[in-house]
Amino acid sequence: MGEPPSVLVLGCASGTAHGRDQMRRLSAQARRRGLRVVGADTPTNLDRAGLRPGPAVGAVVDHVVALDVHDPHACRSWAQGRADLDAVTTFREMCVEPTAAVAHQLDLPGNTPDATRTIRSKDLCREHLRAAGFRQPALAVVTDLAGAERFVTAHGPGPWVVKPRDGMGSVGVTLVSAADELPGALDRLPGGGAFLVEEFVSGRELSAEGVVVGGEPVVLALTEKRTTAGFVEVGHRMPAQVDPTQADVASAHVVGAVRAVGLTRGVFHAELWLTGQGPVMGEVHARPGGDFLHAMVEHLHPGLELYGVVLDDLLGTQQGPVPTVSGAVRAAGAQYLTVPPGVVRAVTGWDGVTGDDAVLAADLAVGPGDLVGAVDGSADRPGVVVVGGATPADVDAHLTRLVGAVHVDVGPAGRG
Repeated sequence: MGEPPSVLVLGCASGTAHGRDQMRRLSAQARRRGLRVVGADTPTNLDRAGLRPGPAVGAVVDHVVALDVHDPHACRSWAQGRADLDAVTTFREMCVEPTAAVAHQLDLPGNTPDATRTIRSKDLCREHLRAAGFRQPALAVVTDLAGAERFVTAHGPGPWVVKPRDGMGSVGVTLVSAADELPGALDRLPGGGAFLVEEFVSGRELSAEGVVVGGEPVVLALTEKRTTAGFVEVGHRMPAQVDPTQADVASAHVVGAVRAVGLTRGVFHAELWLTGQGPVMGEVHARPGGDFLHAMVEHLHPGLELYGVVLDDLLGTQQGPVPTVSGAVRAAGAQYLTVPPGVVRAVTGWDGVTGDDAVLAADLAVGPGDLVGAVDGSADRPGVVVVGGATPADVDAHLTRLVGAVHVDVGPAGRG
């Protein structure tokens, strides 16, 4: 009997709770298919996860590789000449381009390097969609305050959004209503280099969770976002409460956009706004959404194995229909905890969350002695509760009950 097919997972040692949950699910679904799981990540990430290069026993992977999984060239060089891999995938944003590079190097099914490079750069993605006939906000790539000022002068009356060219987690994203707010927005950008200024899109903001099967994008669910004034996501509801006609229009728009940017494999997460003039596409990602959206999608469609669908497609063993938005029979939601800045003195009520039957996932990122600061990005959020229910009303009731029972006692931060 021959060796089982092997799947390489780039970014197997995620530092986030939702990333670790994705890896557990991916591993379980791969093993149910008789696959050997090879996990690769940076030495730092592997060490943090307690994984050592080489064969792994009792872990989510069968073999561990230490590799700079964020560098397409390093991953391509590592893959050169290998004949022991049958598929490659990822669920991590920074590993999307390297995954495409490995697939291309080994002539395995996957998204092309050009397609992943396009979607990883926000301005390139927008211009690609615009050229394909999709409505997009005006934007400019600028390098300094003067360039930003020229853009807002030419594209008034505002508001506008200032953000990194290829960032994640809403870090450095600022809404600007007047030109004199630009210096502060630029101060919040991480690092130096070029950044984006674009028109603000006013509308109902959703995301679409889907998968490409046989080269055809399928939207599995539409999700409604709840964000702070700084665009940090603090809640999700799935399915989004839109009428069936709107859902069909939005889904068709997303499918067209995914095709236009050239994605042909894997899970996708796409952002859009519903406006009075029709949908406007936002960012398109060749990986699942964060914040446990993967768990919510699987809850909506009982029996769905999100990563298993991808693996079946990559290996040419896809069987059976994939569910669509209209096929969802349940609901799910996520709510992040709101904690004021200061030093955590005590947390109560969390045990009741983790033991509740409605909870799909829960993560508490703070404990006694931890310093809580302002929520400027996704990594700053102190905790989340994710639930499933029969209906959206059930989900809201569960989240109100559970989040309301958690109390984080915070005192003033001491002086250093």
